[in-house]
Parts: sequence; structure tokens; C-alpha cells
Amino acid sequence: MHLRKNVCLSFLAAAMLLLSGCSLGKKTVLTYDGTFELELGKTKVGAAMEAGFTDELSHSGKSQIGSSSWENFYAMKDGATYGTMYAANKGSKEIDFEEGKVFRVVIDYRDPDYDTGEILINGVNYEGYTREQIKEAMSGAKMTLDVDTYLDFEDGKFEYTFQFDEDSEAVSSISIDDGTDWELVIK
Repeated sequence: MHLRKNVCLSFLAAAMLLLSGCSLGKKTVLTYDGTFELELGKTKVGAAMEAGFTDELSHSGKSQIGSSSWENFYAMKDGATYGTMYAANKGSKEIDFEEGKVFRVVIDYRDPDYDTGEILINGVNYEGYTREQIKEAMSGAKMTLDVDTYLDFEDGKFEYTFQFDEDSEAVSSISIDDGTDWELVIK
């Protein structure tokens, strides 16, 4: 009886430990026009290319990512912008650009030349959101900065930065990253 009780208590303790640390393992998923999902820190930039996203502005001529470095991919599809994806190589040898894992995405809603496609961040489309709406949507994360033009949150290893123009109540850009940039040494 005691052995069975100890096994049950051990199982319960392990489950509680997993649940208490679950925010540290939380993932960030961006959904593009309901057809492509990008998991920050896991999805390779090549998957975005296979899904039909192109980089007409910044990827020209990039075929490799140097060791402990990154390159950017200005994601576009059907005449719309989907932000800038930053692809990392944490290794000690060069890799093909397509093999780089996307560790940061910056979405700028102010691009005068292109409309922004629909991008959901963990199921939420923040385009047009006010500071209060963002605080409500991010209520499960820790707010680390709240000043006139910025609102920052941490959720596990992920950092969310919302920027506001001085003359606007609505968010103007969003940057989400998984902290990889602190591990890289740009040469």
C-alpha cells in the first residue's frame, strides 16, 4: 500500500513540477493567412520559402549563414508583407540559408509600399490593437516595460516588444524573439 501511495505521490509531484514550469517551455507560433505556421526558434526559413514566401528585398544573393550568425528574410507573398524573419545559425560551420531557424520576427504595420498580410501571434492578430487591448491579450505574460512608445513582455524565454508611434493609439510594430541573438557573435 505504501509503495502504491509513494508512486502516486511521485507521479503527482512530477506533474505539478511540469505544470509549474510550463511557461518556460511555452512556444510562440505565428500563423500567416491561416495557411502557414511558424514556430519561433524551431521553423527553418526554408519552410517559409516552400510555403510560397519570397524575399525580393533582402535575400538577394544570400546562400549561406556564417557560424554563430544570422541573416534576415523580408517575407512577402502575393504583394503583401509578412514582416522580417531573422534566421540563425548557432553552429560552428556555415549552413545553407534555408537551414537557418527563425528566431525573431519583426512586423511593421507602417510600410507605405505594401499591405501587411494577416499574421496571428499565438492566435491573436494585433494589427490595430491599442495599449490596453495588448495588455489584456498578453495578461499571461510578465510586463517588463510600459512607456510612451514601447510595451514589453516576457513569456518564458520569449520577448514581445510592441511599439507605438507618438501620434497613434494603435500598435505600429511588433518584435518577437526567443533570445537567440544573445548567443550569436556577429563578425
